[in-house]
Amino acid sequence: MIRPTVVLTLPVLLFGCSGVTRLDLTSWGRAIWQRPEDVVRALALPPGARVADIGAGKGYFVPYLSDAVGKGGRVYAVEVEAELTQAMESRFADASNVEVVLGGFEDPLLPDGQIDLVLVINTYHHIEDRELYFRKLLVDLAPEGRVAVIEPDMELTGILGLFVEDGHESRASDVEREMREVGYRRLESIDLLPIQIFEIFGSAP
Repeated sequence: MIRPTVVLTLPVLLFGCSGVTRLDLTSWGRAIWQRPEDVVRALALPPGARVADIGAGKGYFVPYLSDAVGKGGRVYAVEVEAELTQAMESRFADASNVEVVLGGFEDPLLPDGQIDLVLVINTYHHIEDRELYFRKLLVDLAPEGRVAVIEPDMELTGILGLFVEDGHESRASDVEREMREVGYRRLESIDLLPIQIFEIFGSAP
């Protein structure tokens, strides 16, 4: 399938530079390549859903998720670094449907059997023991719960490949295999993002 067209306005791409090997995405707006509103729309979250953002960082996706699930829903913003969780607690102090969680490296420490969607964005490759982590995550999922993995695409070639940092990317087939081995099945591959894979999983029957 053809990926969405990306308009590149950086001077280095317009005029060329033989020494370029990687381009820094932070130099232009994340919304251009991350498309957060489109991502949340594609996830089709119903009002009242309980969602976990694993590796939430500074909480980039949290406002979008909070709006989508509404006052009756819940967003768990999970991080393993105390400084990040403290910053998010301050940032989202007035958001009644957001709960910041200091998770563990082997367990996100979410409520068992209650999570309708887990969002793992640019974080999958950072999880060292993915087999253990995602087995524990299975326990947290509601009966029809899903896991969405969004990662820089290891298989990008050409100009777009310059935007993916070595060692910080994943191959869709590898993610599918690893998830299948610990009890998941792929529900859908969404061709939406220009430099990232977007894979949806559910628990295997």
